[in-house]
Amino acid sequence: MNLFGRRPTSPLTPLDPAQLDGLLELCALDPVAGVALAHQVLRWPSWARGDVVVAADPWRPVAGAWATGSLMPFGLAARPELGHPGAGDEVARALADHAFRRLTRRGSVAGLVADVAAVWEHLAAAGMRSREERWEQPLLVAPRGTGGTLAADALARRPELAWVAAGVHRAAPTEEALVLPASVAMFTGELGYDPTTSGSSYARHVGWLVGSGRSYVLLDDGAGGPVGPDAVAGGGAAVAFKVDVGSLWLRPGGSVAQLTGVWTRPDLRGRGIGSVALAAVVDAVRRDHVGADGAVSLYVNSFNAAGLGLYHGLGFRRVGTFATVLL
Repeated sequence: MNLFGRRPTSPLTPLDPAQLDGLLELCALDPVAGVALAHQVLRWPSWARGDVVVAADPWRPVAGAWATGSLMPFGLAARPELGHPGAGDEVARALADHAFRRLTRRGSVAGLVADVAAVWEHLAAAGMRSREERWEQPLLVAPRGTGGTLAADALARRPELAWVAAGVHRAAPTEEALVLPASVAMFTGELGYDPTTSGSSYARHVGWLVGSGRSYVLLDDGAGGPVGPDAVAGGGAAVAFKVDVGSLWLRPGGSVAQLTGVWTRPDLRGRGIGSVALAAVVDAVRRDHVGADGAVSLYVNSFNAAGLGLYHGLGFRRVGTFATVLL
């Protein structure tokens, strides 16, 4: 018997990795919002049956989702401005039914706010409980720099921080031991628990980000000053700032990167270091990953006044709203 008292027939179809064209075309309706789901299905060469599902024709789906541990829905809600009719309540109910026993403690339901609301209504009605619900997370896109690069614009306001822009780089494997504690501090501050207490999966994820060139850092001398080239080996360096390319979608119509894990060490906040460092990261992500015309995006909690001020000061533009339900 299913959780919602429906007939056994479901409007959902499980996908295998050879059937992605239609789902990716759906995500391409809004690549900035769809990048996380596109990245997830493109990252893995295989997955268990039911981990990825779509509604309607697999080659022309009206909605889709990654549904294992956490749930990433896309396309449930209508988007008239994009010519997308939405999937309807029957599909939202079916997805909730499908995902209910797949979702895990400390998982999440995350995506565009209307998509999350559509499926969460049914999950909550079936008895699923949230640890926290974040219903307004502005989705932002970085601007192009008016001075040639975004870092140049930032340095025009804070020229004394030239060492920050020059010091931002992709973390090297030899720096992973420095990056992991900073990543744990960011995660703990954002989600309220230490991810390393649940095993080694988080450390492996950080290692994957570093190894794939998707973790960017600024090192300092531990007191907000520049470090020399031998500081890491000599033990005289600390992570002053970090950010990851959490999702990446390389596509002919315009590549998209979504930044995650933006973190400035607490003793350095309010000094402009985060602003200059993030500007340099945006430039680096365009150089290293998405190209000059690619989109660099992120989303932020509405209650994060410091983060909103940082992104506003750099000229980030709001293009939508995400929501995250923490389980």
